[in-house]
Amino acid sequence: MNTETTRHPDGTFDIVQSAPSTTTRSPGELQHLYWRALRRATYGLVRFDRDAVRILGLWPALLRFGPMVEGSRPIVGGLFARRPHGAIRWQATGSQVIVAVERFSPLLRGPLWRGESWFHDVVGRRFLTRAVIGD
Repeated sequence: MNTETTRHPDGTFDIVQSAPSTTTRSPGELQHLYWRALRRATYGLVRFDRDAVRILGLWPALLRFGPMVEGSRPIVGGLFARRPHGAIRWQATGSQVIVAVERFSPLLRGPLWRGESWFHDVVGRRFLTRAVIGD
């Protein structure tokens, strides 16, 4: 598994995680696996519901997303977003599986951002393991 993080001059981040795989899962299937990995990593406390990542699936919206278009959901707000910007994307190319957070503008900075970034890495690795070896 590989993780690449890029900080852009405007303060946005890309976090791209990938793993070798021959899977041909659709972006919708990959998205489902990703949200399941998030839920499992938090022992059910954080869930994807009503187009947002929420505590217990209720309130508050930690991150809100627009509708999925071509394997990507735009980030449209939430407590952890400084502004509506960026997207999360899922892709299986036949040679690798990818989850990418692109041009995310995080509200948290410094050590708090490092914690959020670390947690995303944990969820991404769980997701990639499931996507590669099967659910």
